[in-house]
Amino acid sequence: MKKTLLATSALIGASVLAAGAANAGEAPVVSFSGALSYEYIFDDNDVRAANGSDGHVITANEQQSELVWDARGTADNGLEYGANIQWRAMGVGAAAGAFDEAYLDFRGSWGRLFIGAEDGVDGLIIPDANGIQVGTWGTDGNGAIRADNSISTVGATTSLAYYHDPIHYSGDSNKIGYLTPSFSGFQAGVSFAPDPGDTARSNFADGGNAATHGLNNVELAAAYNGDFSGVGVSLGGSYGFADGNQGGTQSSAAGVEDVSSWRVGASISVAGFSFAADYLDNGDSLCSSAVGSQCDAGDGWAVGAAYSFGPGAISASWQTSEETNTAGANIEVDVFHAGLNYQVAEGLSARINGYRFSSESTAVANDPDSTVVIVGTRVTF
Repeated sequence: MKKTLLATSALIGASVLAAGAANAGEAPVVSFSGALSYEYIFDDNDVRAANGSDGHVITANEQQSELVWDARGTADNGLEYGANIQWRAMGVGAAAGAFDEAYLDFRGSWGRLFIGAEDGVDGLIIPDANGIQVGTWGTDGNGAIRADNSISTVGATTSLAYYHDPIHYSGDSNKIGYLTPSFSGFQAGVSFAPDPGDTARSNFADGGNAATHGLNNVELAAAYNGDFSGVGVSLGGSYGFADGNQGGTQSSAAGVEDVSSWRVGASISVAGFSFAADYLDNGDSLCSSAVGSQCDAGDGWAVGAAYSFGPGAISASWQTSEETNTAGANIEVDVFHAGLNYQVAEGLSARINGYRFSSESTAVANDPDSTVVIVGTRVTF
């Protein structure tokens, strides 16, 4: 399957590039945009208080602060091509001033082919509850600040318990992917990431995410989008698989299961109201393959609602997850979110968002709960 996928992708890519070379067309048009977001975060958390933290901080919202360059051109034969580069100026540590997404794409009546640090097809076309959350985008970002103590203390997996992503979700890692054109609202796609830890310039070394996402990650996705007399409907599902032996670095005695996970989602919108829900199941992905292992990589669901009124919008969501770690401990995490966003002027918005984290684990004596309130503003240009 993987060899076939690579060969097919290479063939498509070669034909696309050859066609573009034969008909040069005009130079691409470059556009520039950006955003900067700052927040005041208040966190009432027992673990944080015990560590001596005062529970409030002023910080940039890393994922909502970036500079974007986008170049688009069309060859004489109709081939559309482009490059997109996103620089995340407000990252921390190794991510400070680092590039986020950077990819090339090619489009035509045959669909879209892309290569580089772009989302996988699950992230591109599958609807979910986070997709309709306003302000801070629900749990789609900045988990280290909002949820670190309440989730890590009980040993939960952050990608499942906070970000609510299946293990096959490869994020912005280097990949090659293809999306079909939309046929009466139906669309499908496939993407392949050799190492979900690699972004931008990479080498043959493990990029760092093999233990949490496997290697040779393949995502398959299909979705439907339609409008029925003013009622918008979106449905979609994805399945992913990857090698679990971490590139052969695990011995047979310490082997882990291959990745096999899936997600389904749906959303509906009418008269300013939006509703969405999704469910994911990781099976035993990356669990120990030893006899007697009690590991379960977890499953979870989320529901959300939103309403837009003129310059304002409100939203709320609830997501829950359950998993069993390699030691046999059962872990459950619930996250409640509510937000209000107001468009003050063109390019200027203000918001307030609240979170409630509730965790239970058989591995710890005291289950930490926390309440997070975020007041912020964002300028886009």
